[in-house]
Order: sequence, then C-alpha cells, then structure tokens
Amino acid sequence: MRHLEGNGVDFSTFAFRWMNCLLLRELPLHLVVRLWDTYIAEARNGAVRDGFHTFHVYVCGALLLRFSKKLLEMPSFGELLPFLQKLPTREWGVKDIEELVSQAFVHKSCFGATPAHLTPG
Repeated sequence: MRHLEGNGVDFSTFAFRWMNCLLLRELPLHLVVRLWDTYIAEARNGAVRDGFHTFHVYVCGALLLRFSKKLLEMPSFGELLPFLQKLPTREWGVKDIEELVSQAFVHKSCFGATPAHLTPG
C-alpha cells in the first residue's frame, strides 16, 4: 500500500473496475465463472452478512498480494498503473484461481471477525 501511494497510485484508479466488474475484465471467463461460483456460495452462507461483497474484497486483496513482489519492483506510476489495469492473468488456469480463492479464504479466516478493517478511515 505504501509503495502504491508513494508512487501516486490511488486505489480508486484500478480498484473501481475490480469492484464494479467483479474481476470480469481481469480474468479469463472460465475462471470468472469458477470465482463467481465461490461468491454465490459465500452469499448463501448465512453466517456472514454481505458474504458476497465481503469475500470479493478478500479476493481483490489476494490478487494484490499475488503480484506484490512484481509491484514492488516497479519504480513509478507509469509502470504500476498500467500493470494494475491489465494484470497478466490471461494465461491463468484453474490452479491459479484455486490458489487465489484459497488465499482469500485464509485472509477471511484471519480477519473476518474484525470487520472494521474493511471500512475506510
């Protein structure tokens, strides 16, 4: 986060699309279907209010973490923003989306009981 902010990358410049399009533009369609299947399962999980939306935040966080090493190697806004707007996921397979979903579940398990971390400010 500090690296992105230090290079003038506001989360809204890339995350707005991630949130509104539910990663449809970031992932191949067959993987989006798999991801959305998980979202629907989370939405049906009565234990968590707004499970669908909440889990999507964890998936986006896991996506950032997946590319964190590469992002940290990018020294400028001019490299960071285009990368975040066109992630190198076109060649991803089922294993990649399963790892992403698994990582999101790990973070949800660790932080899900403290929902204040999902609110700004």
